[in-house]
Amino acid sequence: MQFIQNKLSLKWLTVILLIALLFFLKNALNFLLLTFIFTYLAYTIFTKVLHIMPSKWHMKKSIIIIMYSVVLFVIAFVGYRYLPVAVQQFSTIVIQGSSFNLQAYENVLPVQIYDLLNNLDMGGMLESIGAKALAATTGISTLLLEAFVAILLSFFFLFELDKIKSFSASLRTIETAKIYDQVAAFGQSFLNTFGIAIKVQIMISSINTLLSIVGLLLLGFPNILGLAIMIFFLGLMPVIGVVISLVPLSIIAFQIGGPIYVVYMIMMIMVIHAIESYFLNPKLYSITMKLPIFYTFIVLMVGELLFGAWGLVIGIPLFVFIIGLIKGDPFAKEVA
Repeated sequence: MQFIQNKLSLKWLTVILLIALLFFLKNALNFLLLTFIFTYLAYTIFTKVLHIMPSKWHMKKSIIIIMYSVVLFVIAFVGYRYLPVAVQQFSTIVIQGSSFNLQAYENVLPVQIYDLLNNLDMGGMLESIGAKALAATTGISTLLLEAFVAILLSFFFLFELDKIKSFSASLRTIETAKIYDQVAAFGQSFLNTFGIAIKVQIMISSINTLLSIVGLLLLGFPNILGLAIMIFFLGLMPVIGVVISLVPLSIIAFQIGGPIYVVYMIMMIMVIHAIESYFLNPKLYSITMKLPIFYTFIVLMVGELLFGAWGLVIGIPLFVFIIGLIKGDPFAKEVA
């Protein structure tokens, strides 16, 4: 009984320490999470490349150098060619949405809908959201610098992975064996739940973005590149990202073709998320867990309260990891 209580106490202590650490480091979350995500994705790609290639070609360091050279070339090319256009289009979308004049459509909208939107002070809300979104674009240079350093750190991690493993193993002695094994099990659990959940969110958001681009092109939406970036990043926020993206998309649809285009756009979103629910989630989320929408919103609210905007992205993966750790699921197994 005492053994079980000790294990449970250790699990709860681990959870509390993890949340406390993330909270105290929330000002550096951009850098920490970008480093983790880049390292995890790069390691996943690296292991798949090794699996595909014949064993006689397993020159690990050469593969890593080639892989990162290709990645940096693609990033540099895309950044030089498309980043200025994307920023300009995104700014246009924000200005277009925040300057929406409801009074100009008084004779077009049904009286009940017009009165409802007018009472909500849509103009003031959109101006406030637009100001925050434009302010966020000014910090893009800092984010790009953090992303570059994160990619660099992930490169050094993979390049010296064998040395890192060897050095880490040397820390395991008779005196430190118990805590070393616990930390190792914790790290493996973290990779197998949090890391995979983040990867799944990125995959689903990427697929949703591609499908959305096709639909928006068919509807004749302008500034597709800016909209694609917005949809991708909002897609990383389960459930709530869809709700947020509906606001600017509905405004643009209304300005293009009136209420009927808003209906078309909503139908397009419903079709895309039906594809996600019936085809993507069963395949991709089989390694995580599906949460009821009520729990999802609660987790996202707490995540945003503790970690800001990043909490909307990492809230669900972190919750999945904590639940797995407490329940002792296969992906959160612990060393006895």
